Amino acid sequence: MENFRIESLEINEIGPFKHLKLDFPLKKDVDRAEIHILTGENGTGKSTILEALAEPTNISFQVYNLLKKFWKVDEISKSSFKIKYSESIYPITWVLGGQPYAQTGDYLPAALDEYVRAAPLPNLFISDMYFGLAFFGYSGYRRVSNIKIKGINEIEESPIKNATDFNASINPQNLIQWLVNIQTRELIAKGKGDYRRAKQYRSTIETLENTLSEITESEINFDLEEELLRVKITIDGQTLNFDQLPDGLKSMVSWMGDLLMRMDRLKWVNDTPVLERNFILLLDEIEVHLHPAWQRKILPVVQKLFKNAQIFISTHSPFVVGSVDGAWVHRFEKKDGYSVLAGPPILSEDAKSYDYILEEIFGVKERFGVEVERKLQDFQALKTSFLAEQRQDDALRLHQLVKELLGQSTELDSIVGMELRQLKRLTNQDFSFTEV
Repeated sequence: MENFRIESLEINEIGPFKHLKLDFPLKKDVDRAEIHILTGENGTGKSTILEALAEPTNISFQVYNLLKKFWKVDEISKSSFKIKYSESIYPITWVLGGQPYAQTGDYLPAALDEYVRAAPLPNLFISDMYFGLAFFGYSGYRRVSNIKIKGINEIEESPIKNATDFNASINPQNLIQWLVNIQTRELIAKGKGDYRRAKQYRSTIETLENTLSEITESEINFDLEEELLRVKITIDGQTLNFDQLPDGLKSMVSWMGDLLMRMDRLKWVNDTPVLERNFILLLDEIEVHLHPAWQRKILPVVQKLFKNAQIFISTHSPFVVGSVDGAWVHRFEKKDGYSVLAGPPILSEDAKSYDYILEEIFGVKERFGVEVERKLQDFQALKTSFLAEQRQDDALRLHQLVKELLGQSTELDSIVGMELRQLKRLTNQDFSFTEV
């Protein structure tokens, strides 16, 4: 049976979108997660897309609030969004405003103060107690902190509470309590000589440890101070508490730990291992606080770890986009005041250079700082003018610009030097004061 997945999203008059139809092609590699990367400048609606994909799993007033933000006073609103799931009989549509009309196979209309929803998603809630599918959403902003735990206590909060609320999905209290519970049970099992059960308890924490260690290239371990019932983190032999963690590591511990905790606590319909489960993961700028070296590694690790997940991620980082092979990159740009797709989705290739990604994906052609780029543009304009008219004042200004540009870096010297050699061949004049 194929994995449950989101096939498409259609948005009308929500946020920066007048109309958007977004299709999500299938993955190419069956042994890696299906990843869709959303890129574009600020204000192109990447987070809005993630919110729309997350909303159908939330309670009704949250969908209502998402649409209500764009309600137009004294006129009929046309705000709506439609999501097509792989196992749906028909697309599920949320419409705000307008006059109620008969339901059709495609639309489920709602007035401003009325929310209407289709039947529950197939396999989402099998019963009140067991799950066949789950949705999770996180942002990259650090959350976990050093919280005191009184002892081993069952977490009463539902493992799906706020699971797709990007601002509230991480509960540090629950995360720390879960880590304490697991490690305490591991110690108890070892004390009873039940090493098989102790290993089972440890396996989920080992997944988190191994994942963080691979990304950071450091040895990271979580241990329990038995007397204080406090979780400590050891990084290459140095012991820290959660408040002392670097921001980037704190961010990764927060959302990755929370995700594994929720998946570990869910009562699934079968005994499929947690890492092989089918679920939807929504990630909003998880590269925040991460050094570029970690940005390059985080997505490939997640892609291999959760091979049956469908992952949607917004990012501004060329290091994230260029880090994975076989992900679909959806590019957005502003046109006539609205956000639109800049073209069909591009299949990412980790063999592409960051120069290629900056120019083709992010539309950034500049390679130097703003002031140097301005001088290079002036240089090109003066060069063109001088070749056309051979004016002496252009020659003097070229001399001055060359003097300002040369000697700052080997790369810049190489670019300017090539231009100067071309000028010399064409005009038989030497514009450099320095041997290049």
